[in-house]
Amino acid sequence: MIQCCTKEIFALQRCNRGGLALIVIILVQSLSAQNVFSAEKVICILGGTGTRHAIPVLAASFGLYPKYGLDATIVRIGSGTVATAALLGGEADVISTSGPALINARLLGTPVSYVTNFNNWSDAHLLVRPEVASMEQLRGGKFAVPGLGGGYAHMLRAFFFPKYGLDQGAKQPTILSAGDTPSALAGVVSRQYDAALASYENYMAFRKRGLKALVFPEDVNVRWYTGLITLEKKVKERRGAMTQFIKAQIETISIIKKDPIKARAALKNYFRSSDDELMAEYQKYLAVKLPLVTRVDAENIKTLLLTSTNSAAKNAKPDEFIDNSLVDEIVREGFIKQFEH
Repeated sequence: MIQCCTKEIFALQRCNRGGLALIVIILVQSLSAQNVFSAEKVICILGGTGTRHAIPVLAASFGLYPKYGLDATIVRIGSGTVATAALLGGEADVISTSGPALINARLLGTPVSYVTNFNNWSDAHLLVRPEVASMEQLRGGKFAVPGLGGGYAHMLRAFFFPKYGLDQGAKQPTILSAGDTPSALAGVVSRQYDAALASYENYMAFRKRGLKALVFPEDVNVRWYTGLITLEKKVKERRGAMTQFIKAQIETISIIKKDPIKARAALKNYFRSSDDELMAEYQKYLAVKLPLVTRVDAENIKTLLLTSTNSAAKNAKPDEFIDNSLVDEIVREGFIKQFEH
């Protein structure tokens, strides 16, 4: 009997001020020669640590990749900037990230394609210590983000700072790279930083460590994107593997919605947590928010274009960044209907 094995490698890479460090991916060869030829290899890098970034990892936990004929390696980095560099450098087939850095890459001529979206609206909460009562107190403060070229850094510059006037005047905030969201939030707890953005699950976790939300997602109301991004050539040359990879994500979402016990166990493993109550909150939140049809909407790309510092972004057409053909093909064949009831 052929035994399929999915390899998961969890790596944490930090972006320092001097530039990006090299990504080293160690692939552990544990398959028989027969299995090597029976499954297509796919490398996916996670550009964040949130629950939506976790979907590819949960698919592995549920044993879905062998089912779809894939030998998948999931690399957990935690920085969208580093994940982007890996994709553009040919070290990954696909990345799961929020994607602002990919906007600039596309504007500079790299044929990047946004192929699925797990997140229509931003769930970013601005977390601070209890004594901070207003955004004005953070003028001149230190805001921590996973990477300076990542989604949270762009979100602060394009939406949070302008809304509260922190981008005006002689005294303005500083954005600093912490490497990943948990490190950024831990730095707020320890007073290394003054504030940091956090997704819903990180908000819930760090609320237990004394932080509070000064700004909630609905206060800013930003259309956003978190999903799978690849290169056009990958869609053309490896269309079958890409389609199967997306199918595995869709079935993962179905399991999260329909099998809470199984989903919570996988989330505990992903977050390396023993907090049953917190994992139950995560599962309930994802069950409501995650879509089965993961098409990318042009409105979400418009938001990313607003964050771009490239002058060409003003005249860019959102549809040119999107390739919904894989998801549309999956929908047409009726694949999703089995999970709708």
